[in-house]
Order: sequence, then C-alpha cells, then structure tokens
Amino acid sequence: KSSGVKPISLLDRLGISDKNSLPRELAAMASTAPLLDTEDEGPKDPPFPLSDLDNNKEKLAEGLSTAQVYEMVERYGLNEVPEEKEPLWKLFVKQFTGPMQIMIECAALLCLSIQNWPDFIIIMVLLMTNGILGFFEEKSAQASVDALKAGLEKKMPVKRDGKFGDPLPVAQLVPGDIIFMRGGDIVPADCYYLSGDPCQCDEAALTGESLPVKVPRQDDAETKYSGRRMWSGSILKVGECEAIVSHTGVNTMIGEAAKKIQEASGKELGVFEGKIIDAAKVLIGITVIVVFVLFFYMYFVQKVPIAEVLEMSLSLVIASVPVALPMVMKVTLSIGGKEMADEGGIVTHLTALEEIASMKVLCSDKTGTLTTAQMTVYYDSSCRTYNGFTPHQVLEFASIASNEANKDDPIDSAVLRAYCQSVGASSVDAAVEARKKNYILEPEGFCGFNAIVKRTSATVKCKKDGKKYFFAKGMVDVILKTDPADEGLHQWEVDDYANMSQKVHDHDATMGISGFKTLGVCIRVNDGPVKFAGILPIMDPPRHDTKLTVARIKEANVAVKMITGDHHNIGKELARQIDLGTDIRTPDHLKPQGNSEFYINARDDVILHADGFAKVKPLDKHEVITVLQKKGMVVGMTGDGVNDAPALAKAQIGIAVHGATDAAKSAGDIVLTKDGLSPIYTAIQISRRIFKRLKSYVIYRICITVQVVFFLAALALFYNLRFKALYIILLALFHDLQIVTIAYDKQVASPFPETPTVVGLLMQSYSMGILMFVQTMGLVMFGHLFMSDTFAASYHTTMNAGSGGEMERYLETAVFLQISNSSAILILSARTVGFFFSSMPAWQLLASTIIGQAIVNVWIIFFAGRLVDRMLVSDVAMVWAYDI
Repeated sequence: KSSGVKPISLLDRLGISDKNSLPRELAAMASTAPLLDTEDEGPKDPPFPLSDLDNNKEKLAEGLSTAQVYEMVERYGLNEVPEEKEPLWKLFVKQFTGPMQIMIECAALLCLSIQNWPDFIIIMVLLMTNGILGFFEEKSAQASVDALKAGLEKKMPVKRDGKFGDPLPVAQLVPGDIIFMRGGDIVPADCYYLSGDPCQCDEAALTGESLPVKVPRQDDAETKYSGRRMWSGSILKVGECEAIVSHTGVNTMIGEAAKKIQEASGKELGVFEGKIIDAAKVLIGITVIVVFVLFFYMYFVQKVPIAEVLEMSLSLVIASVPVALPMVMKVTLSIGGKEMADEGGIVTHLTALEEIASMKVLCSDKTGTLTTAQMTVYYDSSCRTYNGFTPHQVLEFASIASNEANKDDPIDSAVLRAYCQSVGASSVDAAVEARKKNYILEPEGFCGFNAIVKRTSATVKCKKDGKKYFFAKGMVDVILKTDPADEGLHQWEVDDYANMSQKVHDHDATMGISGFKTLGVCIRVNDGPVKFAGILPIMDPPRHDTKLTVARIKEANVAVKMITGDHHNIGKELARQIDLGTDIRTPDHLKPQGNSEFYINARDDVILHADGFAKVKPLDKHEVITVLQKKGMVVGMTGDGVNDAPALAKAQIGIAVHGATDAAKSAGDIVLTKDGLSPIYTAIQISRRIFKRLKSYVIYRICITVQVVFFLAALALFYNLRFKALYIILLALFHDLQIVTIAYDKQVASPFPETPTVVGLLMQSYSMGILMFVQTMGLVMFGHLFMSDTFAASYHTTMNAGSGGEMERYLETAVFLQISNSSAILILSARTVGFFFSSMPAWQLLASTIIGQAIVNVWIIFFAGRLVDRMLVSDVAMVWAYDI
C-alpha cells in the first residue's frame, strides 16, 4: 500500500477473470481481498483454540465446509508468500534519479545546450553503463521470495465438506483444513498432528536441529501442544498422519521468513558507498554555490557572452561530479568478486564486498556452518563403558544393531561411519562385509527403529565361538529397561539394574551437560543376562577449519557470535571446542523485562556482549541482527537453512555456506562453494583492500575537484580572468578514465574494520586539495620568476590585458600541464599514507599513469596547435620539478 503498487487479488493470482466460472470449491477461494495487508502486525491466530486439539478433536477432524473455506480465504488469504513486484520500467528509471546521477544529467544537458558533442557522448555512455549495471544488480533481489514460494506449489489431499477429494494445490489450503501426509511429503503449512502413525519430521533447514523430531512427543515446558506441531517446510520422514492446518502463507514460520526477506531485500547502497555519496553531496553543494556566484559575476558584471558562461559552468559541474565513481566502484568490486570466486565464494551482491571491510560482528549459524551437519559417534575417552567392555567393542556391538541399508537414518549412518573408521576400512560397505564374515544375522534377527520402541536390535551367531549374541542400541533409558507396553519383540532389564541404572544415568547426565546426545548399547550371550555395555556420545562436530577460522576472524578484530536453534548445552560445548566463548544465552534474554528504555538498553547490552544464543527461532536471529545494527555495527550473518534466510537478508553481509538451501542462497550476498568458513576470512582481507582502493579514488577525486574549483573561483574573483573550459573537461574526464586501473592496485589489508566517516573523508581530501590549489596559484603568481622568458612574457601579457578575458595561451597551457602532472602524482600518492614513491603500485595503475602523462607531455611539446601552445622542453621540465 505504502509503495503505491496495486495489491494482487486472489482472482488475479489464480488467473481467473470470472468468479462465476469457477467450480464450487474454487469459487470459495476467489476473493478480491489483497494477499498481503501491510497494516497487519505479526502472524494471525488460527481460527480454533488449541485446547480443541484435546477437547473437541472429533469436530476438528471433520474439516471445513465450502462456506467456511470462503471465510478463511477472506480472513487469511492464500497459502503462499505474497509479493508486490516493482515494474521493470520503474526499476530502470530509479537508476537515474540519485543526486550524483542528476548532476551528471545536468552536465549532459549543459553539453547539449552548447552543442559540445564529444563530452555529451562520453557523459551519456558513463551514465547509461552505470544505470544498466545497477538495474541488473537490483533485479536479482527478487529471487529470495521466488525460492521460498517454490516449496509451496504442490498438491495435497484435503478434507472438504466431510471427505477427502482430489488433491488440491497447497496454495489453496486455509487454517482449519484437514490434510493427509505420508513419509516424504513436505509439510505445506504450519499444522498440528491429529491422528495416524508416530511420525518423524526433519526440521534441520528450519530450526537447525540435526536429528528428525518425533511427532507427537512430549510438549516443551514453555509451550503447550508443541509436541504435536509440524512446521511448514519441514519434511515428514517416517509415518502417515492427518493434521489440522493452523497457519498459512505469511503467518507460517517460513512465511514470516519470506516477509522479513522482502522487508530487508534490495540492499542497494553499501556503507562506504553511502559515505562517499554523502561526501560527494557536500562537494556538489559547494560547487553549485560557486557556479551561481561565478555565473552572476561573469554574466552580469563582466558581461561575458552566455555561451562562454555556460561552458564555464559546465567545466565546474564536470569538475565537481565524480562521473566515473560508479564505474570505478563496479570495476573494483567486480575484480574483488573474481578474487572471491577463486577462493570459493560467489558474490551475488557486489556491495557486500565493500561492507565486509566495515564488518564488526559476524553472526554464525551452528548446524552446517560451524559444524559438519553430520552426526558423529565418539569412541574415544568420552565414551563410557561397563562390565569390562572397551569402547571399540561397544562401537562394534552398536554397528551390528545398525541397518547398513538405511542410508537416510542419521544414527545408523553415524554409527557405521565411526565403525568403518575404527577398523580402518576403505568404506562402510567394506567394513560391514568384513564383520559379516564373523557375525551372521539370524533369520528375521534384525528389528528396526520406530518411534514407539526407540531402539534397534540384532540377533547374530558368531562363527569363531559358535555362540548366539543379541545386541541392541537406542535411548539409554530404553536400553536399561524396556517397557512391555511398547509391544517390542524383545523385552529385558539389564543385569544389576538398580546399581547400573544409577551409574549410567549419572554419566548420561554429565554427557548431556557437555552437549552430547547419547546412545545406549547392551549385549546378551546365548540365553544369559542382558548386560549394559556402554554409552556412545554423539555430536555434530565442528568443521575441521572452524576453530582456526574463528581465531583468524577474531585476529582481524571482528567479533564472532553463534546463533543456533539447537539445545543450549550443545551450543555451549561447541563454543568451548572452537574457542568462541561460552557466554551462550537462551531466547528469554532476547526479550526486555519491561517496556522502559532501561530494560531495552539492558537487553541490547546482553546481545552486544554475549558469545551466542541457543534454542532460537528464525525471528530471534532477525532480532539479534536488528539490535546489533541499531548499536551501529556492520553485521555479517552465515547460515545454510530456511531458518537463516531472514537474518541473511537483514544483515549487511549475508553469507550462505556450502550446501545451503535455495532460500538461503537467494537471501545471501555471498554463496560459499567450498566447505568451511575460511573464505570468509579471505573475504575480509579482500574487502579491506578494496576499501583502500576506493578510498584512494575518493580522496583523489575530491582533491582534484577542490583544486580546480578553488582555482577557477580565485582566478575569476581576484584576477578577473577565465580558464579555458575545455581544459577542465579534458582534465576531469581523462583522469577519471585513467584512474579506473586503481581497481587492480596493490594494497595491504588493515588489521581493523574500516569505519569511514564523511567528515574524515572531507578533511583529508580538502586539506590535500587546498594545498594543490595553493600550488597551482603559486605557479600563476610566481612562475615568471623561475620559468623561461616566454612564460614570463605570457604572464605579463595576461596581467596587463583588459579585465574579463582568458589567460594568454602559453600561460594557460603551462597551468593545464601543471594540474595534469600534479593529478598524476596524486594518483600515486593518494593510495598510500607516505610519499608517492614509498609503496609500489600495481603495474596496471603505474602503466596507465605513465602512458597518460606521456601523451599529454608529448602533445604539448611536439603536437601543440589550436588547443594548446607548444611549450619549451625546459619549461615542461621545470613544471615537473615544481610539481614533484
């Protein structure tokens, strides 16, 4: 609404012009209500109280009538991520409406008014190139929502009017609908389990939880009915069930993520680029004042013809506007992007490369980012064994009770990988085949896992001793003593249960505090007692380079915070392993204890100083990023799942790690193509070098502008003289094109984040620019004392001529050469804090500077004519000596 774009109606979205032509069910869907009401605050509540899941379950299970569906559509809209796309023509026009673009367009109009075609063509080429590049960059911002919507365009059996009919597109689901799902389905909307098999849902891409969660399960302490909740976008791995839809579209967790991506998308302006533009605005403002003063003085006081006054105004405008700035920035960032690609990172938004130079905080997801996203079983000293068994024996027992054919089971796969490693086999299959030569599975001897029995078991016969062995693995409590009510094939209680239970539970609790998930293992020989063999700790381990990368990023003075949806103890243990810091907070610390400013500031300070947060939801991550940005921080965020997408879009630098979901890749500014986080450190180094290159250009460009504008103003106001406008145009455009090669310059990355300020840029640039202006005026005022007689004669002719005229040609040419040479030296000196010869520039920059000045000097010495006077070699050498 606020953007002025007409909202898309449901009829429009369904592609239907006549509501009456719809079948009865679809007719109920066709509302002219907009898909997204921007005045709504937060997700809408479901149309039924959650208590009905217990108290009125039979009524809920009947589903909705057609009339109720119509009401739900009116209230909630379709089950999709709405969008308001800006027309492409408006997107293109927007590239030419910024302050710098308008000044460049004014310069082009001035060229057109005085029919200065060469300058007009050059300015328009630069303007159109910048606009086209910006248009295609901004157009890519729409990919984030498209990736999220792709997950909703499927069909699902839905109960309407008391029966399941033909499957309906999931976009037509509304809260209150009863849906039927089976293993392998993507949950199409936030819903609650009603009836069916015990199920398992893979929520790794949503919450960061490495293992599938059971549904139904015991509710979380703080959230009633959470044990029956199934999130939109999760994958039903095991079981079939009926569920009731509670939230659709933007009201789901994934929908809220998409909405946050929309709000944060289109990061068009980098921090440094914003500072540059602010400095350019100040510069342009001063120039505009000077232009008005000179226009009034020359036209009304000196009576100079209007064409010459406009040409002088054009020269000042061109001198003040950094025409090549967008081009220099895009070339510099593109070269940096190529460097990043070589290091394993694809840059999708070039502004991110300049932002990383200023990054002060890097927020990282845990699962798949800091860790491998692959469960690992530990069989070292962290494993606890009992009854005389060794860790390797316990691991072998667990491997026998694992199904090697079930590649998708994370626990069985993790146990078999660990067993393969322990025996030194080339592959899991090779390890299993070697083991089978000794242990032969009895007919129907394997019992697989399900959510009720919570264990797997295998009965085998050993070739070596002829004995029959029974092995089982599963939840520690279940392995100690099974529950006859679960109707599992095998039931037992371990030997010496009372003492063993106390020991095992103590050790299990210690492992839990350390962040491990645990797996109990037991054994029975022939018909003897079942003995508890040991506890295998399981954890999603850190990537091999995570600890080193975190240390290097910290050495670059960038704080690192972990933000994960996993358990608090697991997050804390991982933080300890990678030396991140163990001040890991829970989501309750993200909410102020009151509404006063005191409580809000206290909450903000906790977020600022904490090492990370655990058990968070997607919007909690978004909140952390928001608070840090309000504190003036430039924030980076790494992640791999849908749950990370809102924070990736919100952060100034969103980094999707290798193997990330499409939603995370679309929301990110940088997509890593290699495992690990080492490319992030490389990006910091590259970005800080890019920052120095761009800063060098800005300092150079403002210096030249100050030098030329002050010189022209002083010449007109104090000497009543004019300088040929063509010289200014040639200087401005020629050197702007020449300095494009600074994109290749050699720079050393700063050890600290770069924090540019407008005042700092202006003070440094103006101080150097004023000194260069003084140098140029010094040549005009005192050059006749040390230059040749030809120069002295030209000086006296100029000073003795009538007021309001141009400088004599020889003197004017000498000044043109002095400004050109000093600008070339400035290109080399602006790139370093020392003398221009104290640091070796890139060969491209040095070559372009030498070639450019060689052309200017050879032209003045040998080929001068209508535009410039031919100068004596001695005078050219003296100008060089004077400049140096």
